[in-house]
Amino acid sequence: MTGVAVVAGGGEHTGPAVAVRLAGRGFDVALLDTEFTAADKTVRQIEESGRRCVTVEAELTDTRSVGAAFGQVRSALSSPVVLVTCVGPGPVPDGSPEDELADEQRYGVVRRALRSAFVCCQAGAGHLLHHRWGRIIIVTEPVDAGGNAWRTSQPVLAGLIGFTRSAALELARSGITVNLIAPAESAVDSRAPAHQPAVNVGAGSYAEGVAHVTAFLIDDQAVGITGQEIYLAAAQAGVPLLRER
Repeated sequence: MTGVAVVAGGGEHTGPAVAVRLAGRGFDVALLDTEFTAADKTVRQIEESGRRCVTVEAELTDTRSVGAAFGQVRSALSSPVVLVTCVGPGPVPDGSPEDELADEQRYGVVRRALRSAFVCCQAGAGHLLHHRWGRIIIVTEPVDAGGNAWRTSQPVLAGLIGFTRSAALELARSGITVNLIAPAESAVDSRAPAHQPAVNVGAGSYAEGVAHVTAFLIDDQAVGITGQEIYLAAAQAGVPLLRER
């Protein structure tokens, strides 16, 4: 399957790795983000592979902004059939759980992360429905294993799990699958101490792992996989998480 893929968010680490892998599978790629600081290398790699790549700035929590961005993608490339949305909780405020100001800031971080995923997926699904085929993949970025990061990432993950399952059920009849990829450390029981993550996930190896799994999920053979959470640990040196076919 080829066509146009949109990678929203994840301007660094995971997003570029996924974008380059999608281009290698024959997709033209559109990068959406609030701002771009290091996209030139990614664009150059994709264009050198013979595929087209555009960058479109959009406020990912704003419905109108994201809708307009998808319109630009459609005009520049075509209507997308694959959407990868990278969700990062962003800077985590300091302070204990009893600190009302810090707690309110954490709520804002969680709300922004969940809303960006919802807005991007809602806009992308509208385009995928025209094809009656498509793939939506939601990716959460690794965070530091500090206590505040843990308290912020857990509600983000829980919200995304519920959204993924609901969207998968709603879109299944239209041939669209929806899946979630998250760091293995985030799957630890929420009662575990925040300073004891299950796996130390490096940003680079995690990004390559996500790229591998994304390449599998967009394949026609993965049509029966939807509504699932897939947890990735860092790959050992020289050992890919999935083998290229």
